[in-house]
Amino acid sequence: MDLKQLRTFLTVAETGSLSRAAERLNIAQPALGRQIRLLEEELSVPLFTRHGRGMMPTPSGELLADRATAILRMVEDTRAAISADANAVKGTVSLGVPPTVGEVIAGHLAERFLTDYPEVTLRIVPAFSGYLLDMIQRGEADLAVMYETGAVQNVRSEPLIEETLYLIGPPGSAPPEPVDFRSLAGRPLILPGPRHGLRKLLEAAAREHDIALRVIVEADALQTLKDLVMRGLGYTVLPLAAVHTQVEAGELSAIDIRAPAVTRKMVLVRSLARPETNAVRIFADTLKAETASMVRHGIWEGQLLF
Repeated sequence: MDLKQLRTFLTVAETGSLSRAAERLNIAQPALGRQIRLLEEELSVPLFTRHGRGMMPTPSGELLADRATAILRMVEDTRAAISADANAVKGTVSLGVPPTVGEVIAGHLAERFLTDYPEVTLRIVPAFSGYLLDMIQRGEADLAVMYETGAVQNVRSEPLIEETLYLIGPPGSAPPEPVDFRSLAGRPLILPGPRHGLRKLLEAAAREHDIALRVIVEADALQTLKDLVMRGLGYTVLPLAAVHTQVEAGELSAIDIRAPAVTRKMVLVRSLARPETNAVRIFADTLKAETASMVRHGIWEGQLLF
């Protein structure tokens, strides 16, 4: 097994088809098929299930895909570290983010960083915090922005921001005064599903204040949450940064929640299983600087923790 075989295997796994992989790699399809069969023979396990619509990795294939991805990234990082001078900023930076946070900061962050460091390749992975932590611990990502958790092994974390959450309603629905948290019990709510960190936070707060939340729609995608609220179907709860553009345009209303205010702490987590390159260090500093800038300009409402 060599690096070329791993790259070929990953391309087939990503495209789900020998024909699409052959087109991307500019390799004849029969030759590509032989490479996959040779790899399966070497490992003595089937790596794909073949069906009429293409190919799907078997459990062994999924395991190889995870390991191959980590191996190839490590090779890229090592090559960049060896071939570049001590001050060069090259290579790949992988950042994991919860879906709502990714839509808040990813665009601003990528634009700011790549303007100064165009030789770096960014990989931004949206996922729930549990999966992000697993990626960091296994060395599959360099950094992750996550909701605060207890102490965990093989990671290094630092406080980032305690963000304020708002009740988000249709245009023109904001009352002149903040609303009590208990008032959420009487409103139709559109919230992420039970596994989402935001939903868990709100359900815990509801239990603490002895109220029940009336959830009429569950949707994990941020854009879906916003669209359903704009249609007047109900309310959601989000950080201001997630709806800043729509609030400024009068398409949504942001309502202060008091008694108590609802906040959540976020941390920046670094992998101890991957070497920290110049690119990763500078990207982490850029992420913190962009977070601070968004807070200063009122885009991301909250208190900086660094």
